[in-house]
Amino acid sequence: MNGSETVHENPWFAVSLREERGQSWFRVERPDSAMIIGTTPDGTVLLISGPRDTTGPQSLLEFPCGAVEQGESPEDAAVRETREETGFASTRLERVGSFVESPGISAAICHVFRADVVPGGPAALESGEDWEVALLHRAELADAIRRGEVKDGGTLAAWALLLAAEG
Repeated sequence: MNGSETVHENPWFAVSLREERGQSWFRVERPDSAMIIGTTPDGTVLLISGPRDTTGPQSLLEFPCGAVEQGESPEDAAVRETREETGFASTRLERVGSFVESPGISAAICHVFRADVVPGGPAALESGEDWEVALLHRAELADAIRRGEVKDGGTLAAWALLLAAEG
C-alpha cells in the first residue's frame, strides 16, 4: 500500500499506518497544542501538578497545556487551557516559540506563550485530570529541573525556549 490507513482512533488522536518499500510507518495524528508559561504578580511561575496514567502515580510538574480545537487560535487555546486546568486568567500573552512535540511519531506542534496570570476562579478539570496548582519561584523551578523532578518533555522544551528568548 502506498497510502495510509487509520488503525486506531479515539477522541484525542488517531494512529495511521503507511507501508513503503517493506517498512511499516506508524504516525500519531493529533491537533497541535498550546502552552502558557504564566507568571503571577509576585513573580512565581504557574504549573500544574498531578499524576499521568502513562507514567504512574508520582505527580509530575507541567505547564498548563492542551489541544488547539478546530477553529481556535493557539493563543485562545493557551488561555482556555490555562483557565480550565488552573482557574487562572491570562493577560499580556507573548509568543515564545514552538516545537514539534514528538517528531519520531507525530508532526503535532506545541505553541508556547508567556503571560501574566492571576487567580480567576475554580478550575474546570476534565475527567481524569487530577491537577493541583503549583506556584514556584524561577529558582525553585530551575532546582526542580536539575533534580530531575520535571519530567515532561513539553515543559522542559518550553522552559528552554523561554530562557533562550530572554538571552
